Amino acid sequence: MASVSGERQLDRSERRLETLLGYLPYFALGVSAVLACTVPIATARSLRSTLLLSAGALGWLVLRSVMDHRALDRGRPWAAGAHFAVQIALICQLVLSTPVFGFFAFSGYVHAIRYLKGRRRMAGIAVTTLPTALSQIGGTLPVTPGLLGVYGVALCFNLVVVGVVITLGEVTERLSAQRKQANAALSQANERLAAMLAENAGLHAQLIGQAREAGVTDERQRMAREIHDTVAQGLAGIVTQLQAADQVREHGGTDLAHRRHLDNAARLARESLTDARRAVRALRPEPLEHAELPAAIGEVVDSWRELHNLPAQLTVTGTAVPLHPEVEVTLLRAAQEALNNAAKHAAATRVGLTLSYMEDVVTLDVRDDGAGFDPSALPDAAGRPAGENGGFGLTAMRQRVRRLAGTLEIESEPGGGTALSATVPAVAREAARG
Repeated sequence: MASVSGERQLDRSERRLETLLGYLPYFALGVSAVLACTVPIATARSLRSTLLLSAGALGWLVLRSVMDHRALDRGRPWAAGAHFAVQIALICQLVLSTPVFGFFAFSGYVHAIRYLKGRRRMAGIAVTTLPTALSQIGGTLPVTPGLLGVYGVALCFNLVVVGVVITLGEVTERLSAQRKQANAALSQANERLAAMLAENAGLHAQLIGQAREAGVTDERQRMAREIHDTVAQGLAGIVTQLQAADQVREHGGTDLAHRRHLDNAARLARESLTDARRAVRALRPEPLEHAELPAAIGEVVDSWRELHNLPAQLTVTGTAVPLHPEVEVTLLRAAQEALNNAAKHAAATRVGLTLSYMEDVVTLDVRDDGAGFDPSALPDAAGRPAGENGGFGLTAMRQRVRRLAGTLEIESEPGGGTALSATVPAVAREAARG
C-alpha cells in the first residue's frame, strides 16, 4: 500500500510539472514583452513591430495549447515539427528585434522536449541554441570575425549545458519508466498474492469441512460403539433386573430379593446416565464450552497437575486468536493425550507445554522428562501394531492432525524423555464461517 501511495504522489508531481511547463512559454513571452517596453536597448527595433511579433507568438502558443487539448497532432509528427519550425522563426525575429526575448527563446527547449521525438527532438534542441546564443551577444547578427567568435563560444556553451541537462533528463525518464514498470510488476504480484491467499483461505475452509465430515463419520462410529458397550448394555441390564424383580414377586419371593433387583436396576440406570453424559461431553470438549483454547488447555494442565501432583506449565506465545472449532478441538485433544501418556506410560516428573500462534499455523509442543520410547515402535498411519506406550492414542492424534493438513512430530528415545509437536493451519473462526 505504501508503494502504491508513493506512486500516486509521483504521478501527481509529474502532472503538476507538465502543467507548469505548459504555462512557462506564456510567462517567458510576457516577461520578454514587458522588458522590451520598459528597458531601452540601443540595438532594438521599433516597439510596434516587436509587439506585433509578440502578438503573433502569443497566437502561435495558443494554437499549441489547442492542439494539445484536442490532440490534433496525435500520431502526426510532421504537424508538431511544422509548429515548432514556425515558433523558432518567430523567436529568431523577436531576438533580432530586441535581445531581451532571449527569455522567450527558452520556450524552444520546452517545446522540443515535449512535442518532438527521437532525432527531431535533438535537432530542435540544437536549433534553439541559435537564437539563445544570439540574444546573449546582444541580438545582432555576427558579421565581424570577433563577434562571430563570441557567438561561436556562446553557441558551444549553450550546446554543452543543454546537452548535459537533456542527458540527465533522459536518464531520469528511463529510471522513471523502469520504476513504473517495477511498481506495475509489484502491483500485479501483490494482486496474485492476494488471490492466492484468498484461494488458500478457501482451501483451508474446504479442508476443514472435509475434516469435519470425516470427523463426524468417526464420531458416529465411536458413539455407536460407546452406546452399544455402555448405555445399551446398561439398559439391557436394567430390563433384566426389573424382569427378575417381577418374577420374584410373582413366585412369592422375599421382599429382600425383590429390593435387591430394584437396587441393581437403579444402580445400572445411574451408571448408564453417567456414560451417556460422558459420551455427550466427548462431542465438544467441556473446557472449550466456557473458554478460548489457551484457557481451555490451561484448565487441562491445572487439573492434570493437581491430579498427579507433578509440575506442569503452559506457555503461550504470539497473539491468541479464535480458531475454527475443529482446530481447537484437535489441539486440545493433543494436549490431553500427551499429558495422559506422560502420566500413564512415561512416568514423567515434569511436563512443559507451549502453544505458539504464528501467522499461518498454530503449534502445540509438549515435552516431558519421562522414560521415553522408540518412535519406530509406534503404529503407522493405518493403525498397525503399537507398543505399550500409548500408540493407539498417538495414532488417533496423528489422524486428527492430518485431517487438518497438519503435521505431528514425535522425538523420543528410551530414557531421554519425549517431545511432541502438533502443527495445524491457523484457520480463523470467522474465515471458516465465511
